[in-house]
Amino acid sequence: MALLTTTIGSFPQPAALQEARRQFNEGEIDAGMLRAAEEDAARRAIAQQEEAGIHLFVDGEMERVDPVAGFAERLGGIEIAGWVRVVGDRYVRKPRIVGPIVRAGGTAADRWRFASGLTGTAVKAVLPGPYTLMDSSFDEHYGSRRKACEAFVEIVRAEVADLVTAGAAEIQIDEPAAGAVPAELPLLAEALESVLSPAAGRARTWVYLGYADLERDGAALASLPADGLLVAAAHSEGAGLESLAVALPAGRFLGVGVVDTLETRVEAVEQVSERLRRAAALIASDRLWAVPDGGFRGLPESVVRAKLAVLVNAARAFGSGRS
Repeated sequence: MALLTTTIGSFPQPAALQEARRQFNEGEIDAGMLRAAEEDAARRAIAQQEEAGIHLFVDGEMERVDPVAGFAERLGGIEIAGWVRVVGDRYVRKPRIVGPIVRAGGTAADRWRFASGLTGTAVKAVLPGPYTLMDSSFDEHYGSRRKACEAFVEIVRAEVADLVTAGAAEIQIDEPAAGAVPAELPLLAEALESVLSPAAGRARTWVYLGYADLERDGAALASLPADGLLVAAAHSEGAGLESLAVALPAGRFLGVGVVDTLETRVEAVEQVSERLRRAAALIASDRLWAVPDGGFRGLPESVVRAKLAVLVNAARAFGSGRS
């Protein structure tokens, strides 16, 4: 049986969308025209996944330049600060919490409905998690990381509830900041328990842990309240994966990153197949998913197409016994 495949969330944003966003920011086009450009880009992302043969789609996150700031800027009580360096040459604009956080504007359910109407394949809704939203923000209002996290919990839980009502059967919460403060792992678990409660028994839930320290925190992360976990492992060749897999409760799924999204080099199918073999030695194949390490936002579209093809071909070869 071939392994199932999905991606983490973001796809490259086409030049036409980037130009539309510039025009919107300068007052040359209105919000409706920007939304149309975002929808055209989502169609492109869906088509790429259909071409590759991915099993569970995403919409490509075309409405967000940055996964955290792009979500937070739509909330009341948030202002977006200047550019902050986070890793290497990557900079992000960090949210500033300047008052009580409240929902404002559209919801993720609207985007999910549109993307789902483009394909007959299931589309996974993707939201930033409350812990990562808190950890990625400057707090000038709550005065406590717990209180700020709890405020974001209310927002994300409402988004999850709207998605479930809209019919979303697959929901992913992104928590790449998991383990940023190891002592706060219980807070992360508590936040996720609350956020995912509207989906209980109604949708399959996923938590993306990004480049978490699996060697240090794997056992604790394995018990997070979700139907499946998604982890980056290609960049480290699976370091720490065993401690996570061994502690993973029975019946839960594990999406293992086998394609590196931090570099443009496209792996050979044989290299990805070897990563899958190592993962399959730790977790049963009916619970194992093949995924990229992270989103594709920073990669050229040609590289994304090639990496998707390698991912799918390796997953298929695994099922045929040729891996």
